Amino acid sequence: MNHPRATAPSSPSDNEPWIYKKGPAFGMPGVHVDGMDVLKVREVAMEAVARARRGEGPTLIECETYRFRGHSLADPDELRKKEEKDHYFARDPIPQFAKYMVSNGLATEEDIKELEKKVQAEVEDCVEFADNSPKPDMSQLLENVFADPKGFGIGPDGRYRYEQPGFTAGTAEVS
Repeated sequence: MNHPRATAPSSPSDNEPWIYKKGPAFGMPGVHVDGMDVLKVREVAMEAVARARRGEGPTLIECETYRFRGHSLADPDELRKKEEKDHYFARDPIPQFAKYMVSNGLATEEDIKELEKKVQAEVEDCVEFADNSPKPDMSQLLENVFADPKGFGIGPDGRYRYEQPGFTAGTAEVS
């Protein structure tokens, strides 16, 4: 991604703002694609999947897209100009792909509206499920977030077991 506010070097020795160019350093090709174009993303993804199925390994795909809102509810999103936002809103991939489907006879306007209703209902069901679910136990905080760097597991307090007092002395509680 090469947007001025989003591409500060991650370290003093890393001045390459394009993520896809980092692929070869990890032994894989890197591909840049316009993430606002559903069909281009599909094409690149299909090529990457075919490459992987041939046993040629992974592909790093950078799908350059645009965030339509601030980072969070606390971000009023005042740094971007209206013209910039309008430019990307006009390229929003969801309505663009809906237009493509209708103009190519793949769906009708009614089909699109029905699909939008189904998606909205599913999102609302998911939000309701999340709101009504119990909060996870603290011991699950890091579960499936980071690799356990030393392979000893995560304790009930959510910390890696090797960080617990007494671990190196062999007196840590391990279940």
